Amino acid sequence: MATATGTQIAVHRTANGPVSKKIRQGAGPLTFLVTAQKGDWLKVHLPTRPNGATGWIPVEDVTLSTTPYRLVVSMDEHRLDLIEKGVRVRHYPIGVGKSTTPTPPGEYYLAELIRPPNPEGGYGPYAFGLSAHSDALTSYAGGPGQLGLHGTNRPDLIGRDVSHGCIRIANDVITELARTVPLGSPIVIQA
Repeated sequence: MATATGTQIAVHRTANGPVSKKIRQGAGPLTFLVTAQKGDWLKVHLPTRPNGATGWIPVEDVTLSTTPYRLVVSMDEHRLDLIEKGVRVRHYPIGVGKSTTPTPPGEYYLAELIRPPNPEGGYGPYAFGLSAHSDALTSYAGGPGQLGLHGTNRPDLIGRDVSHGCIRIANDVITELARTVPLGSPIVIQA
């Protein structure tokens, strides 16, 4: 995992190549999932469209760390697995996107952690912003259609295809995950 030392970072098309975009910090530290290193450059997943986008950032602009955690979503089983050091240590029931606004499968990461103002509201006490974006919506609730892993005020809907693409989970579970799993941790969404 790489966390920017500043509030924005220049992303390059290739290691030491031209700048393709600048990404600014959102609700928390600007964090990336590292997929490769080439000298003083890191290839990272980007929290932008299109899903799965990658780019290169200089090592000198980030602090590196590791995580023992990985999350795996099984949409057809409505289950989220918490993997620690390669071993499934917990599994939880979830709600996922409905047919008109499906949750896109792929390899993503936890990009930010938000504490909604109303912990009893629709997003629960915590919401992880994922690096994933909806393929069906270009915007949602004033944002860019970014997907989340969040709590819910409707636990009766967990176990179904009910959301606009986000992953819904019980409030006690999202609280546990927010206290345990760091930003930059991978989340794999399987169909």
